[in-house]
Formats: sequence, C-alpha cells, structure tokens
Amino acid sequence: MKTTGNTAVVLQFFERFAAGNAQDALTLLDEQAVWWVSGKPDQYPSAGPHTKDEVLQLLGRVGQALPNGVEIQVTSTTAQDDRVVAEVASRGVSAAGKVYDQRLVFVFQLQDGRIYRIREYLDTLHAHDVLVAH
Repeated sequence: MKTTGNTAVVLQFFERFAAGNAQDALTLLDEQAVWWVSGKPDQYPSAGPHTKDEVLQLLGRVGQALPNGVEIQVTSTTAQDDRVVAEVASRGVSAAGKVYDQRLVFVFQLQDGRIYRIREYLDTLHAHDVLVAH
C-alpha cells in the first residue's frame, strides 16, 4: 500500500510539471529536500545537488531556454519500499529552434508522503547543447 501511495505522489508531481506549474509541483517536496542532477558541474552547470529553493531557480532557467514549455510523459514507474523510479520522456523546442528530446530516469525517495530526495539521470551532453549553449 505504501508503494502505491508513493507512486501516486510522484505521478502528481509530474502532472503538475506537465501542466506548467513547477511551483505547485514543488509543494510535494519536503522543506529539506535535495534534488541531485547527474553530470559534472564544470561541464553541465545544472549538475550536482540542489536545495528546494535552488530547484525553482534551476527550473526557471529551463523555462527560459524552452519558452514554449516542455512536454513531459511518464513512461513507466517502479516502486519499492520508500523509492519510486520513474522513466520520463520530455520534449520541447528552444528559443533558438533546437529540439530538446530527452529520456530521463528519476529516483525519488519519500517519507510520510513527501518527496525528500530526487536523483535525476539524463543525457547531459544533449541537455547542455539545447538548454545551456543555445
């Protein structure tokens, strides 16, 4: 039952993002939550750990790079204990006309119905090319 509830929280998180409401999605995070993005910070500036407050700034930069928004589709989830793994397809077009077509894996850890850790794995080279080097 716990894994079902955790999966529902994660799906709600992505539904809010897909609707363009990052601020509302972040209300599902614990105040002490940490969002870690794969990669090396000297090669991909979004890489590394981010506090809940820093995540909003990070998402703002993504929003600037993809001014018409990003389509998000959760393609699968797997839950065990306090973890939910979500495979996600995302797509958008940068202001410069570059297509962002990314496949990501997120590992969420939840406690008492709140997200307290997120690990995001993505193609950082592609993300840098479209989101940073635009």
